[in-house]
Amino acid sequence: MSDTSIPLLNVSGTPSAIGEAHGERFRDLVQEHVAVHRDWIFENTAVPMDAESLDATWQPWIEANQQAAPELVEEMQGIARGADVPFEHLFQVNSLLDVGNFRWIDCVRQLVGCTCFVVPHEAGTGQTLLGQTYDLSAFRRRFNILLRIQPDDGPAQLVYSLAGMVGLAGLNEHGLGININYLSSNDCQPGKLHAVIVRQVLAASNLADAVAAPTAGARAGGSHYLVADDAGHVVSVETTAEAFALLYPDGKPYGHTNHYLSEWLQPRQVIRSTAIGSSIARYTALRRFLQRDGLDRESLKAMTADHSSYPRSICAHGGPDEPEHLRGSTIAAMVQVLGERSMHICGGCACEGEYQVIALES
Repeated sequence: MSDTSIPLLNVSGTPSAIGEAHGERFRDLVQEHVAVHRDWIFENTAVPMDAESLDATWQPWIEANQQAAPELVEEMQGIARGADVPFEHLFQVNSLLDVGNFRWIDCVRQLVGCTCFVVPHEAGTGQTLLGQTYDLSAFRRRFNILLRIQPDDGPAQLVYSLAGMVGLAGLNEHGLGININYLSSNDCQPGKLHAVIVRQVLAASNLADAVAAPTAGARAGGSHYLVADDAGHVVSVETTAEAFALLYPDGKPYGHTNHYLSEWLQPRQVIRSTAIGSSIARYTALRRFLQRDGLDRESLKAMTADHSSYPRSICAHGGPDEPEHLRGSTIAAMVQVLGERSMHICGGCACEGEYQVIALES
């Protein structure tokens, strides 16, 4: 077994204070993540790009997020101060799930993609279970963190993230949870980042407010947001930058991978030849698994270690001949138990390690 534990930080206060505590505690990791992220972009651009042109390119996205989510931009500014990195560079790390929407960047050609799922009522307990495998370039596993956040204004949140980012998935004190899948759309624009939408969902007090975050306002690009509450109400939101579609599990187990299920959004999809096969194969395996009787948290954990279509499987390992900066791999797997306000999480591939249980309340 490899070490699959993830460091946890308790933070509270204003957005600025939360960000500064994050940056100070994980300063070395944030600085390293910022540096390797920018190198990753420079090495994979389809057109020549230097530091000045990269920073200039992202300025409209900074302005869009300052208008749509000033409190989260303030938190990013706090992270940058605490970690002693330029804010513009820190913002780019928070954009890592959006940078691939640019056609002139080939960063995502080898990424397999995440698999997310929900069981509205767990066998034996009735608990709502929400989770996913989080698949990114293998080198990002080093930057896994967990944040237990108590803002001055808003609900307490348990957030999975990467050093320097405001959030990638999580749950809050009202029993709301969110997990996501990256979707490639052809209509990217200055708009809200994936990470910003995740935290906006977690700032909500009910499902009605939560689903407004991925549906209202301009988005930077495509994604799927799986949002649920602890009563088993679930909404699946597929988005492009300009459009969205809603799917409803209707009380049944449900899952999603990295291709659009809504037919009317499919014309906006960019087909990534290196990833579409994996997405379809994982979706097939996921659907079959979710038809089983007696689904509970332990069976879902076992599913996150599934190797159907290996290495492009739910438990993703990437090809052995692929360099680490391009190899798509599961960097974390999680099952959130919304009624218990807890997250069961494994850093890296679930087949190689053990889950730890983190509660929202310390």
